[in-house]
Amino acid sequence: MYPEKKQVMAPLTATIQQIHRDRGTGSLVAEDGKTYLFRRGAVRDGWFHDLKEGAAVTFDPAEPPGKLEAVSVRLVRPSLD
Repeated sequence: MYPEKKQVMAPLTATIQQIHRDRGTGSLVAEDGKTYLFRRGAVRDGWFHDLKEGAAVTFDPAEPPGKLEAVSVRLVRPSLD
């Protein structure tokens, strides 16, 4: 009768495993141990060409949950404490 509420997942933390600059894609190894793919258009608050292998990022897993694609990929910037 009522529409189902979507379950909102918290952003995950990951490390960039590979960058394919010529294809505009990359892969991340997340804290859950899974490998997620991302596209150039998924990068937020920065530029795709600024990403480097081994860098820490946060991201949102794509919908549906079984699809291992990362959206809203953001570099983790050190705090200025």
